[in-house]
Amino acid sequence: MATTPFWINRTAFLGSLPGPSRASEQSAAGREGVMTSGSLETEALDVERMSAHVRDWAELVSRAIEPNGFLEPGFALPAARHFPAKSRPLFVTVWRRAGLQGARRLVALFPIVAPGFSLGAATARGWLHKQAALATPLLDRECAEEAAAALLDWFAGNRSGAGAVLIPMTPMSGPVFAAFTRAARATGRDWRVLDRHERAALLAGGDPEEVWTRTSSRKALSEMRRRRRRLEEAGELKRVVYSTPAEIPRATEDFLALEASGWKAERGALLGHPSLATFVRSATRLLAREGKIRIHSLELAGKPIAMGVVIESGARSYFWKIAYDESLRAQAPGVQLVYAITEMQSERADVAITDSCAIPGHYMIERCWPDRLVVCDLMVQAKTDGVTQFAEAHAKEVWRRRLRETAKRLYHRVLSRKR
Repeated sequence: MATTPFWINRTAFLGSLPGPSRASEQSAAGREGVMTSGSLETEALDVERMSAHVRDWAELVSRAIEPNGFLEPGFALPAARHFPAKSRPLFVTVWRRAGLQGARRLVALFPIVAPGFSLGAATARGWLHKQAALATPLLDRECAEEAAAALLDWFAGNRSGAGAVLIPMTPMSGPVFAAFTRAARATGRDWRVLDRHERAALLAGGDPEEVWTRTSSRKALSEMRRRRRRLEEAGELKRVVYSTPAEIPRATEDFLALEASGWKAERGALLGHPSLATFVRSATRLLAREGKIRIHSLELAGKPIAMGVVIESGARSYFWKIAYDESLRAQAPGVQLVYAITEMQSERADVAITDSCAIPGHYMIERCWPDRLVVCDLMVQAKTDGVTQFAEAHAKEVWRRRLRETAKRLYHRVLSRKR
């Protein structure tokens, strides 16, 4: 008899998992919910069990074949803890064991969201919440393809019942995409790309003026500098970067207040949602301890008029959030801040690319940063013999997305008529 898919009874599935202390002591054969393949062991942990492995997680980040700032433990754990319970992920982990009773090393991490009841073929989805711009799993560079295959095998097991695995928002030219597609080919699995799109990015080493004028003009650059001079007439204008554990809490409060002072006050300012504000305070504090966050501030007469939060992971930066004083809109403080960040990021030898984290076609950042990062949703067949299940899951996903886009268009059409 086939095992019931775990998301039909998620509580029972979580209850079958061992606690953190037992998990480290027991062999794989003695633990429920663990799949073994040679020296690799794959299991799913809830947020509390995953919290017991923060050191292993941080070490995997340092060895990852491709970074993901939104899967830094300092960012992902506060998100998992402070978001609503229905949005919390399961952390699917792959461990390599040295010998039968040897120490384990974490070689893959892929948080997933367990969907509700599904008629027909189900899709297991990577965890992508509204505060994250990527869902790229972490894979150890020494065994990336092998770890990717172990993840797929885990979803193929009777415990999951998934017909497909969806990895949302991952760079299409990145090594994680390559590892999963190679693992799929090697095991006879099919795969598909959904929602491929480009977003603005900044490559390191360029000349800021050349970068800025590649998609605009010298006249636009001169106009921005003229507006900067107008700001300087009102008081001392300076750029400040906050990054230390002592500086970040105050800078975070300033950012939250600045964001809430503008249009977002009515449409989703972080301060308007206690759980989100708590998450931001916790995440920025934890990232600061690891030296993985910078808050850029453009300050006029000692008061922030534009601020940007940049997350750091490996050789990549992620321009996560921006806020500016809307009373100074005529002088474009947000654009002034972006230019300042462009200058600073271009000079850094430790950063290869800065991801704008913006939606495709963003009216401001795409005129400032000419480089592009191609991201997509990658759907991979779960079971090696599940061609029909995968085709069904893929068709359902395409239909679901088309239905969602149609609903969005109708909503905006009705909204525009009301206005």
